[in-house]
Amino acid sequence: MRRCIFVVMMLATTARAEPEAAKPPPETLDHLLARTDAIAHDVAHVRGLKLKHTVPYEVVDRAELRKRLIAEAAEDKTTTETAAEGLALQRWGFVPLDYDYAARLLDLLSDQIAGYYDAKTKKLTVLDSAGDDPDWASMVLTHELDHGLQDQAFDLEKFEKLPDDESDAALARHALVEGDGVTLMLEMSLAREGATHPWQEPAVAAAVIASMNAPPVDEAKDLMSQAPLALREAMLFPYRDGFAFVAALRRTKPWSAVDAAFKRPPRSTEQILHVDKYLSDDKPIPVIAGTSPLAGFTVFDTEVWGELGMRSFLRTYGVSDEVSSRAAAGWGGDRAVVLAHEGETNPRKMIGVARGPSRARACARCDDGRRDDGSDDGAHPLARARWHGQLDRAQRLERRDGDRCAAGESSATRSMDVPKTGTVTSSTSSTLQPRES
Repeated sequence: MRRCIFVVMMLATTARAEPEAAKPPPETLDHLLARTDAIAHDVAHVRGLKLKHTVPYEVVDRAELRKRLIAEAAEDKTTTETAAEGLALQRWGFVPLDYDYAARLLDLLSDQIAGYYDAKTKKLTVLDSAGDDPDWASMVLTHELDHGLQDQAFDLEKFEKLPDDESDAALARHALVEGDGVTLMLEMSLAREGATHPWQEPAVAAAVIASMNAPPVDEAKDLMSQAPLALREAMLFPYRDGFAFVAALRRTKPWSAVDAAFKRPPRSTEQILHVDKYLSDDKPIPVIAGTSPLAGFTVFDTEVWGELGMRSFLRTYGVSDEVSSRAAAGWGGDRAVVLAHEGETNPRKMIGVARGPSRARACARCDDGRRDDGSDDGAHPLARARWHGQLDRAQRLERRDGDRCAAGESSATRSMDVPKTGTVTSSTSSTLQPRES
């Protein structure tokens, strides 16, 4: 996130029509915070949301932030959910088997957070370290005040509350919240430098996104850079892709179009990644976990990966960024499930189901050859993806997308063209990617 400031300064320099007079030195954090109410009114004016009441604030150091994160993580519900998430990530191969997900997540959050707005306490918190860079502190304050306005207008706690197993839809909503904040803080920063309506030029948004994707100066010391790819993508997605989504709306529409998105939220990460699919309301196909398809097993963890998760899964297994993005773009709906025997705390069986763009029914075949409805496996629909695994990591991935299919087992991969007649011709390759026509 902090890299955005350099893009703002670069774009602002090119946007000036004539030389400016020397500016006064930047404010200290104390002086900036003393103007919180005035800044909140400025944010409300630009954003077009009513400031119904003042947003209280506080300043804490990083030690206090970590203490709060530890306390939240120690809550029973949070501990159980985090453990299930971490185990599912290990079993599907998103993170190493010995990866301490709970501890590393705490480290990442402690390192990355510069400020936050709490929808429960209705309070804005800024880290004292933000004052090391006054321009950055101003952007953080603007971003978090925008969240306060969102909360007053749309009730963020209610807006982001979805069933625990609808993780993709929840991430999409969070991307709208954070994308709104990023877009607004950049608009206001650019406006102060004389650059108005910046998103009308796609190159401006592209430069911001490129800055978010750029590696830090010292990758070896950057915790985010050292995190597993899937974790990095999940944490960056709300800011980077949420910004791209909101900037795309703002390219031709007023802020009221973003307000409308809060009233009809994006349903999936697919809709965030492809704003045209949001505008046409291309709905995901629900895949229900239900009861376990295997006798003696119960559902230990169930999630929807969405297009982002599918893309991260392919990239984690060595597929190039370009091919992963093209392959995942056919996503229509999915459900990934970890199964366990009663009382088992370290389950090692997974099933996944996905549906492709034709909206045909999908079935998942786990290691005993049964379908998700418990019947014997029959002929597959062509437009679908399938994967199943047991023991330590996912062992098989198969993707069918219209006339094309890619399948892989362990390190070996088979790429196939599947004509509409159902006749299959195949060849073997060393990477999981469709054979180019």
